[in-house]
Amino acid sequence: MRGKHITAFYMEMLVLVAVFTGMILVLSQVFVAAKGQSTRARVLTDAVCLAENAAELAAAAGSGEGLLALLEEGGAAWAEGDLVCARYDSRMAPDPAGPFQVDVQWAWQGGLGEALVRVYWQDGPQPVYQLETAVYRGEAGG
Repeated sequence: MRGKHITAFYMEMLVLVAVFTGMILVLSQVFVAAKGQSTRARVLTDAVCLAENAAELAAAAGSGEGLLALLEEGGAAWAEGDLVCARYDSRMAPDPAGPFQVDVQWAWQGGLGEALVRVYWQDGPQPVYQLETAVYRGEAGG
């Protein structure tokens, strides 16, 4: 009789260990997925903030040259035709080697200046966030 109790005890322990192992595996996958979503959310939040800042600077600058002058800090900004680019680190400070790249493309028609702001993460092919904005400077333009 004693052997049956010990066998039942070991069987229960094996089932219990299997259940706990399964729960640990499932919960670890849930936490890994949550970490990934948290990282994506942080990147998107930073991208939105950078785009808003660039749009405000673009409206204040009134031209691509003025925007480049406002963004130029420590060699983190440059111009390519009608496109003004700047790089930022994860703390949203200007950094020539930062993971964020903000591109602002200007187009003027009369007194209306339109800007398309795109924010890229780690040189990705698609922007994380993009924002269209415009500023009216009167008939004289920017």
